Amino acid sequence: MNLNKKQVVGLLTALLLCAGCLTVPETPLLPGALEDLDRCAALFPSEPWECVHTIEAVIPGGMSSSLLGITRGDPAGRRLHTALLSPEGFILFEAEQREEKISVLKAVVPFDSPAFARGLMEDVGFLFLAPEASPSKWGRAADGAVLCRWENPDGSRKEIRCSTAVKIMLLDRHGDLIKEALLHGSFVKGLAPQVELQVYKPAPYRLKMILLRGTP
Repeated sequence: MNLNKKQVVGLLTALLLCAGCLTVPETPLLPGALEDLDRCAALFPSEPWECVHTIEAVIPGGMSSSLLGITRGDPAGRRLHTALLSPEGFILFEAEQREEKISVLKAVVPFDSPAFARGLMEDVGFLFLAPEASPSKWGRAADGAVLCRWENPDGSRKEIRCSTAVKIMLLDRHGDLIKEALLHGSFVKGLAPQVELQVYKPAPYRLKMILLRGTP
């Protein structure tokens, strides 16, 4: 097969974009019970809450940093307020979100880019706000795990899988994993004691969060 220069560049670009992609096929679902829906909903706070986490952030190359995160939310109004602090208590970033509008209240370098603000608030919403609509599909996987799936107009989908472990996933329209969260321990009104968030796209990083205090 002979390729011209433009085609070669296009092929290389596609390969680079797909490097590290993890494609997750749709899991066939068996009929579930009504209480299975309750299990998915119970993973998110249903009332206004405030929580404090220690956060270990890891980026490619093994670089890591320790932070303190304070988050408040109101599920009914889909409102979020988040602050990142240094271990000494200095505010590095603070923002609030109402529906889709993000207002940055404070941001110091390197937390001062619009992309960081958008990505952080997306992560917070991903972890703490339940999808607005009912699942488009739900039921049981072949191994008995409860699975709830929300399909978005752009072809992306959010999935919750509850078995011995709890996992929340966001996938693009090709089925490639954008981010996933593993939630450990016994939930108390939608707050998990430990959370591991792995983001794959557009830039990979990992967050390990331990709940210090929660007031749902």
